[in-house]
Amino acid sequence: MLNRASATSSRWARVREWLLPSRTMKRRALGPVIGFAYVALIGIAGGLRIDHVLIGSLGLLDLYNEKTRMFLRQFLPFIATGVVYDSMRYFYWPAIAGRVHVAGPYDVERDWFGIGGRTPNEWFLAHHWPALDLACGFAYLVFVGEYLAVAFLLFFRRRSDVLRTFAVAFLVVNLLGFATYFIYPVAPPWYVTEYGFGPARLDVHPAAAAASRFDLLLGTHFFDGIYGRGIDVYGAYPSLHVAYPLLVIWATFRAPELRWARAPAIGFFLLMCLSAVYLQHHYVIDVLLGIAYAVATLAVLGAFPALAHRSAARASSTHPAASGSPRATASMARRSACE
Repeated sequence: MLNRASATSSRWARVREWLLPSRTMKRRALGPVIGFAYVALIGIAGGLRIDHVLIGSLGLLDLYNEKTRMFLRQFLPFIATGVVYDSMRYFYWPAIAGRVHVAGPYDVERDWFGIGGRTPNEWFLAHHWPALDLACGFAYLVFVGEYLAVAFLLFFRRRSDVLRTFAVAFLVVNLLGFATYFIYPVAPPWYVTEYGFGPARLDVHPAAAAASRFDLLLGTHFFDGIYGRGIDVYGAYPSLHVAYPLLVIWATFRAPELRWARAPAIGFFLLMCLSAVYLQHHYVIDVLLGIAYAVATLAVLGAFPALAHRSAARASSTHPAASGSPRATASMARRSACE
């Protein structure tokens, strides 16, 4: 009975750390000010939606308690990535007008990876199967969710050392990809199939392409909603769809607590490599570039191990104690001793 009561008390203490406002934490206005300034700027620029308001309101987490502040700090790279991507809609089309590559990437793909004189995309367009439609569509539907799920697992397992690099890697690989969209915009395979090799049109919207077969099989409209808000029509180079799962594999090998997820992560990565080509969204070259971007990102972040270690150590040592959780502090001490 005593053990049960103690466990219940411990669980309630952990819940209380999240639900109750801190009485001792020093407040600062910077987080909410930045959040509300973001909402105001979007309102002035036009196109304000409820999700913009929700993102701006996340700054309030910096005021509530130590746990919410820690969450905001560690997940800030994910929030920043969404903000940067959404802001591209204000200048994307003028920036790429007259510079989109259509025939060149197609010719390279056919010459390097052609199957009977056709690109792999064209071969899959003629040879496709319902089982692969469902598997590949599922991969495209959940690839961001997979990344965030691993991030939350790392957060709640208190692996701030891995989570910090994992989160920053997400931001960096996306920034590299976004920059490529502007430096070398490339029409995806589905565009070539639908519009041909003429000058790139500036009146098209992102398309679900062969991923629409997933919705047709299930009678859903998932991909209509996803691609209805897309921005980067000519963002075939590189495939960030492939980069994310590769970074997930890295995280599962860095955190012993996630060893059970290593085989599924590798399987999902391989499925995503196939899906990117099978669903007509990327060339094989795009997949290889996505892999290269992920590896380069990890290499860049690995060049600053001392900085990463200091930040992780600071987060690990400061926040559990600040939140008043002796159990969390003891857990961190045991992990440090083992590692």
